[in-house]
Parts: sequence; structure tokens; C-alpha cells
Amino acid sequence: MSSSTLLLLLLGLSCLQSFTKAERASGADLCCFEFHKRPFPAANVVSYEETRPDCIHPGVILTTKKGFRMCADPEVDWVQRLIKMKKSA
Repeated sequence: MSSSTLLLLLLGLSCLQSFTKAERASGADLCCFEFHKRPFPAANVVSYEETRPDCIHPGVILTTKKGFRMCADPEVDWVQRLIKMKKSA
């Protein structure tokens, strides 16, 4: 087997492994690196999850009715109010 063929095979296997890891990642397994800046209507949010404690930036992942997910800063007032509303619902 030539070295270029071996290299391509190893590259393909490493890509396959990263896709497998990405499939298993969900919710709290994710970290936030940027936050949604504007207040988002609580009526459009169906759930929220806090990021892992070992993430560089603590964050909250909001899931909308349409299935979109966005990161929000848990220190911001509108995010704290949204979380409080969802906890009491």
C-alpha cells in the first residue's frame, strides 16, 4: 500500500470518527462561543439547557418552536427572565 493511499485512508477514518462524535453531541454537551444579543420572545422558546461546566464561557442554549438553537448569556437580564418563566411553566 502506498503512503498516499494510507494517508487518505487515515484521513477518511478520522473524519468518520469526528462525524460520529458530532452525532452523539446534544444539548448540554455543547459549548457557546458567541451569544444572541437581542432579547428573544419567550413564547417562541420551547426549552433551554445550560452548557457544560467545563466550557470556557457559561451559556444557555435556547431551542425555538422551529427547532433552531441559539446561545444566550445567562448573566443578561432577558435570559434570566426567560429561564425563570420556563421554570415556572
